[in-house]
Amino acid sequence: MSDLPANGDLDALLVFNLMRTQKCLGPRVDAGLRTQRMTAAQFNTLLVLQSAGPEGLRMGEIGERLVVTKANVTGLVDRLERHGLVARGDQQDRRATAVSLTHEGRSVLKDALPHYSQLAAQLTAGLTEREKRSLVRLLSKLRRELRRQRAAPDPRAPGEAPSG
Repeated sequence: MSDLPANGDLDALLVFNLMRTQKCLGPRVDAGLRTQRMTAAQFNTLLVLQSAGPEGLRMGEIGERLVVTKANVTGLVDRLERHGLVARGDQQDRRATAVSLTHEGRSVLKDALPHYSQLAAQLTAGLTEREKRSLVRLLSKLRRELRRQRAAPDPRAPGEAPSG
């Protein structure tokens, strides 16, 4: 007999444990990145922009990838731009402006990555490689489903005509 609760309770336990884990990881990641003179949000923004290539991303796309509000993205980009780590393209509408890494931003990220990798290894030392791969796969699957749910219209939303 398993110690795990029934399915409905298992769902609640899973979500609760994901949130508790994030609450434990967040401060430790922030503290580790502080040695590189950046926050986790700034580091993640640089990573997202690195993966976008030289053309960069629009502010809204950065927000979607980081799962933060538009106001938070503007503040993040403002701070990174003041430090010379990112540059905005020339557009009138700041939300539609493309943001890309500068040479300095790529250099700072290159220097920070080994420190972050070492921190990540310390934080996940209690898991085997197989467990890590499984967890990455499962969390990616969960995120895909959450994005799908967010994109689908809520059938309970009042005043919406059925599509079809």
